[in-house]
Amino acid sequence: MNPNHSMKFSSTTHSSAEQNIATKSTTDAPLRQGLSTLLVITLATILSGCVLPHHPEESDICDNVEDDMTQCHFYPSDTPYMRSKTTERAPKNVAQISNNPMGTTWLMDTAQAQQALHLPQNIRLSVGDRLKVNVLNGEEFSGNVEINNDGYIYLPYLQPIHAKGLDVQQLSAAISKYLVDEDFMLKNSVRLSITPLKWAPVEVTVSGGVFEPGQHQINKKTDTKIIDEDGNRSGDQASDRNIAAALRASGGVRPDANIREIIVIREQHSFKLDLSGVIHGYPVPTMTLMSGDHIHVPQHDYFDDALARPSQITAPGIRVFLSNLTQPASSNSQSAVDTDATRFPYGTRLLNGAIAANCVGGAQSTNASRHLLLITKNPLTAEVDVIERSMDSLIRNSWETGMNPILMPGDGIACYDSRVTNMREIARTVTEILVPATLLELL
Repeated sequence: MNPNHSMKFSSTTHSSAEQNIATKSTTDAPLRQGLSTLLVITLATILSGCVLPHHPEESDICDNVEDDMTQCHFYPSDTPYMRSKTTERAPKNVAQISNNPMGTTWLMDTAQAQQALHLPQNIRLSVGDRLKVNVLNGEEFSGNVEINNDGYIYLPYLQPIHAKGLDVQQLSAAISKYLVDEDFMLKNSVRLSITPLKWAPVEVTVSGGVFEPGQHQINKKTDTKIIDEDGNRSGDQASDRNIAAALRASGGVRPDANIREIIVIREQHSFKLDLSGVIHGYPVPTMTLMSGDHIHVPQHDYFDDALARPSQITAPGIRVFLSNLTQPASSNSQSAVDTDATRFPYGTRLLNGAIAANCVGGAQSTNASRHLLLITKNPLTAEVDVIERSMDSLIRNSWETGMNPILMPGDGIACYDSRVTNMREIARTVTEILVPATLLELL
C-alpha cells in the first residue's frame, strides 16, 4: 500500500471527526443554554415559595384559638395571639365618670375613699435627709444635721438620737427628752424647731407586675438641679418620693398588672392603694415613701390593653428591634433603620412597627404580599413566642387585638419579601453561579 495514500486517508478521517465534534458542539450549545434557563426558572419557582424560615415542630404550633395558648410558641398567620394564661378577658372598668346637671361626679368605691384617709400622710425621715435643728437659748445644741447611715443624728453634747422612720414631730419630742434627761434644760423650758432642708433619695423595692422588678432609688436629683439650689431656703418638695415614681423606676407596670390593689409594705404595716385613677383620670390616694418600703403589684391572668399607654405609672416608650433587608447592608442607615425608627410610644401595635420598618408600601403587584415575624417574650409565661403575619392579613384585621398585638419592650420584627421579589433574587443568584461556570467551560 502506498504510504502517502495511508497518510492522506488518516488525515481526512481526523478532519472529518473534528468537524463532527464541532458540529455537535454547535448543535448542543442552544440545548445546554435552554436547559440552564429551564433550571433557573424551575429553581426560582420552587424556592420562591420559601418566604419564611421553616416552621417549628408541630407540637409548638398553635392551630386553634381554643387550644391552650401557653403550650405552643408559634402562631401562624390566621391564629390570634392573646398573651394570656386563660381565656379570661379584662373586665370593664368599674370606676367611671358620669355627667349630671350638677357637674362631673367621680364614682369611687366607698372602701377606697375610706382607705385613702388611713394612709400615713406625714413624711417619715430616711437616711440622708437633712434637717436644721434650732434650740431656743441653746445654740450649742443647734445645727444642721443629716441622718447617718445607721439612722441616727448627732447633735453637740447629746447622745446619738435615732431619727430614721420618725416624723418631724416625733424627732422633736425625742430631742426634748434628751435635753431634759441630761439636765441641760428644765422640762417646761425646752423650745426647739426642726426644719427640713432636703429630702434624700431613698431605696425601695418593687415586685410583681412590673417590667424591671428589684431595688430602685427614687427622688435622686440631677447635678444641674443640685447646683441651682442656693441652700438658703427651708423645705423640699420631694416630688419623686411617691409610688408613681417607684413604679416608673421599675420600668412601669405591665398590662397584666392589677393596679386597683397595689400593696405598700412598711415594716410590720401594709397599705392597699387603688391607682386606676392614674389611667382613667380620677383622684388617687397619695403616700410619701421612705427608705426600705416595699411595693408589690399583683397580677392578672390576662392582658389589659388599656394599661398599654404612656402614663405616670407605665413606660413612656419602648425599644423594638427591626430587620428589613432585601440584601445584606453594610450599615443601618442604608437600611433606613436608625435609632428613631426603633423607638415607639408605649402601646404601639405591630402594624405601626411594620410601617416604621418599611415593610408596608411600594409596588403593589410585586411588594404587597410581604410577610413578617414578631418575636416577643410573653411576661405571663416568660417564654419567647413567634407570631407570623402576612401584610395583607395584618392590614385587613388591624383592629383585632389578636391579629395586631401590642408591642412589648425588646420585641423584634423581621420582614420577608414577597414571592416576586424572592423569585427575582433567586434567579439572580442562580445566574451568577451558572454564567461563570459557562464561561469557564468555553475557555
